Order: sequence, then structure tokens, then C-alpha cells
Amino acid sequence: MKFLSTVTVAATAIAVFCAESVSAKPQFGIPWGADDRWAKKIPSGVISWYHHWEKGYVAQMPKHTEYVPTFWGPQKYAQWELRKGEIAKHNSSHILAFNEPDIPTQANLDPEAAVELWMKELQPYAEQGKNVSSPQMVWNLNWIQQFMDKCKARGCKVGFMALHWYGSYKDLDLLKQWIGQIYSRYHLPIWVTEFGVTADSNPTQQQVSQFARDAIQWMSTLPYVERVAWNGGYDIANPPDKFATPFNALFANGGQFRQLANVYLPTLSTKIAAQKNQVNHAHGQGHGHGHKRHQHMVKRVPAFHATQKRSEESELQN
Repeated sequence: MKFLSTVTVAATAIAVFCAESVSAKPQFGIPWGADDRWAKKIPSGVISWYHHWEKGYVAQMPKHTEYVPTFWGPQKYAQWELRKGEIAKHNSSHILAFNEPDIPTQANLDPEAAVELWMKELQPYAEQGKNVSSPQMVWNLNWIQQFMDKCKARGCKVGFMALHWYGSYKDLDLLKQWIGQIYSRYHLPIWVTEFGVTADSNPTQQQVSQFARDAIQWMSTLPYVERVAWNGGYDIANPPDKFATPFNALFANGGQFRQLANVYLPTLSTKIAAQKNQVNHAHGQGHGHGHKRHQHMVKRVPAFHATQKRSEESELQN
């Protein structure tokens, strides 16, 4: 487990996340990758922002919901050209950089190449006053240290740190350490642009909901965590892949909100329709996010797919 390399790092992280109490709660968003029709079902004011891990602006989102464009990486330059047009059209104030460059099946960049690309494509936006993130990291502290050192030497204007995290429902302390380590090194605002529970941790719905509740409560005590985005912006019958448990889903098949949405989105007043046994249809087919890439990143547990363990708990418990 690379989050726990030394006692010193762990102690530093603990000191950080025992810091001062909340001054303002983070803004809640969604990493989108679902059927865009479901966006119409989100009441105005429930989320304040979203980003799209594959594509771009979603016209069906409620008005006044901030869209944050992403430069995914060099493999998707054609998409980035479209994002540039959206940045100009919507006068975007925030931009997310590179989707998981520390993962071979994702942006897959070494730090030197990432700095060159950041300077070429993103530094001009930073110099215009737009707030541009670090690469969206998922685990590799050495990678981000090299990037930040080289970027600083080149004059990069990184405005905030963007992080992903996936693990067991038992691993809240590892999420705390990941966020704590990054903040203790860079003292920049943090956006958690994806997080969720893995399928091979074999969770029940209740365990996923409790993890989400505890993680949100903890992050809400940290004034430097500005935004969070639970990776559940899809329906339970169509998860993006088999890496993350389908119990992370905020939507039922058909686009109704599940009860987990009330945990993650406390202002949500929409009634949740009972959608029992939807998880029977969670085939792991969806929109190609490919989170199986994280398998070496999280603590391994004896695994069988979450759909095999529904036990006595209904999908809509908590």
C-alpha cells in the first residue's frame, strides 16, 4: 500500500486532518458519465458543479450548475479541442488537468511529459486568471512530487490539487491519509473530483452509504477541501465498469434517485422511488470509464463481485 510508506508521512497526515474545524462546507458535484436524460431529474440547487470524465458540457443539467472542463490527456486531443471551444463559450473559470496520469490505462504520462503538456495547453489559461488544477492523481505521491517540482521551476500556476480515491468501505483512514499527505506537501485547496467504494471490497449498500456519510462528514470539517464529487453519476443497472461497486450509483434504472443520493446530496428533496433488486441488472456495462485500472492502488481483500452478496439487505437500505 503506497499511501503508508513511512511512519513519518502517516504522522504528518494525522496532524493535518486533526486541523481546525469547518469554516465552509465543500461544494458538492458529480463526475458525469451517465445517460444525459438523468441530468434533467436533478433539482436546481442540489449540485453546484459537475465535470464529465469522457466528454463535455451537458445541456440537460440544471441552470446555474457550473460545468468544469477537463483536458483528459494527449490520447484525447480531439476532445480537448472541443473543450477549448466550451471554455470560450461558457467563460469557464476552472479547468481540470489530466485524468489519472499515474495509471497506465488512463492519461499515462510521466511527470516530465505532463509538465510540457501543462505548460503548452493549460498555462495560457492560468495566465488569463483561470483556476487550473494539478493532474488528477489517484495514488502516486512520487509522481506528483516530481510534477510539482518541475512545474514550479517552469513557472506553472497550479491553482488547486485535484484527487481521485477508490478503496474498501473499511478504508476511510486511507482516504484521510491521501488527502492529508497532499495538503501537507502543497498547501493548496483540494478538490476530490472522484471517490467511491470498490467492488472487490464486497460491500453491502448499507456499508457503502455509511462510508459516503462518514467521508462527507469528515471532508466537511476541512476548510481546504473546496469541492467533492462522489463517483455515482450513473444508474445502478449501467455502472461504467466492474471496478467500482454499482452500489455507488446515485440513480436507479430509469433515472430515479436512490436513497444514497440523500446521503451524498443533503438538500435533495425528491422522493426516492423504491427500485428493489436493480443491482441484479448491474452488468458492468456502461460508458467506458475503465476503473479496473486502479487494482494495484487499493488494499486488496478477498473478492467476489458485489452483485453476488446482496444478502438480506435491500438495495435501498440507507
